[in-house]
Amino acid sequence: MNLYNATPFAAAYSLGIQKSGRNCLVIVVKATYKLPEKSGDTPELAEEQIEPFETDTYTDEPGLSAPIYENDYATFKPRCDVLLHASAYSQKPVTEKKVGFKVGKLAKVFNVIGARHLIRSTSGNTPTKSEPFTQQKISYNTAYGGSDKTGKQDKDGEDIFKSFIQNPVGVGYYPSSNADERTGKPLPQTEEVGYPITSFKSKDYIPQSFGPVARNWYPRRLLGGTYDKHWNDNIRPFLPEDFDEHYYQCAPKDQQMPHIKGGEEVVLVGIVPQGKLQFNLPKVSVPMQAMLSNGERHNLAPVIDTLIIEPDDERFTMVWRARIALKKNVHEVDTLIAGKPTPAWERARMMDKLFLPLDQLNAFEKRMRKQLAEEERLRKLNEDNGDSNNLAKEVKP
Repeated sequence: MNLYNATPFAAAYSLGIQKSGRNCLVIVVKATYKLPEKSGDTPELAEEQIEPFETDTYTDEPGLSAPIYENDYATFKPRCDVLLHASAYSQKPVTEKKVGFKVGKLAKVFNVIGARHLIRSTSGNTPTKSEPFTQQKISYNTAYGGSDKTGKQDKDGEDIFKSFIQNPVGVGYYPSSNADERTGKPLPQTEEVGYPITSFKSKDYIPQSFGPVARNWYPRRLLGGTYDKHWNDNIRPFLPEDFDEHYYQCAPKDQQMPHIKGGEEVVLVGIVPQGKLQFNLPKVSVPMQAMLSNGERHNLAPVIDTLIIEPDDERFTMVWRARIALKKNVHEVDTLIAGKPTPAWERARMMDKLFLPLDQLNAFEKRMRKQLAEEERLRKLNEDNGDSNNLAKEVKP
């Protein structure tokens, strides 16, 4: 099977499985744009187009640190994930900064607090003063949450932890530690506006960050369905009956919105060096087609279901996704098309000829010229070596 990418973006495909148990092909187009330097500017296409991610990545050890990116081959996302990887910025040192973003009608705001930790006091523990900052990374690693040793061990001698299941990699949740054990431990660097964190044991705080939620964190993991004896005996290897496709959404619920169309207004506050940045998402048409082995063409229905804004890297990406169900196997599909094919490609297709875009032909010509030049250099070198050997024989006494 082939993929013809007629867009200036990165494109790829993968095999997936639908809840019905039917296999499908998932086609993904990922566009990378440069973040505008000032409000009102139009985003420009980035020179480097980021390829779709094939695996989940984390800030540190997988499962024990905050996720950075999820693989881009989810079978279907009912809504659009809006994610940010950002830092809080201030023109002068501050100990607290309100940050937020807006995409269309979706908005989110919270406070970023300077680094602080617990010290021993007569009443137990007291937080230190927050350290001033002009730039501070925002992450679930430093949001409310964490895992605390209970002081007990399981039958294998492993320590037992009590975890804050909404964010087991964060800080500030110390339900099992005493005052001495809590001394020196860090406190969260983000919190809800008007709802400061004052307890080490509360399960009611909502971790504040902009990044993705891990697959095994609550409440996302509940959407993955029930893998019990009934599933093992009667359904496996297919998805369980109560699997919800919202499980594929990796953004926290307050960062999900209807599929974006392009043109939506984006506002970033406190997470860019200039303080505030406003621009509109590009309006781009990315049609997709599947050409079957029997010659039929099917127009697919791609949607933009992932937007990742990365102010620190001065870029953002948008992901279009579509899928086509398979009756038996992937051999039913001959070619997947992203974008609108050129007339030259269509002619080559009709004549059953190989088609290469001009940029690929130029690159091929450049490689061939380089190869021929290297072969000519080696030929001359061999001739020179041969002449030297013959001369040595002639002058040998």
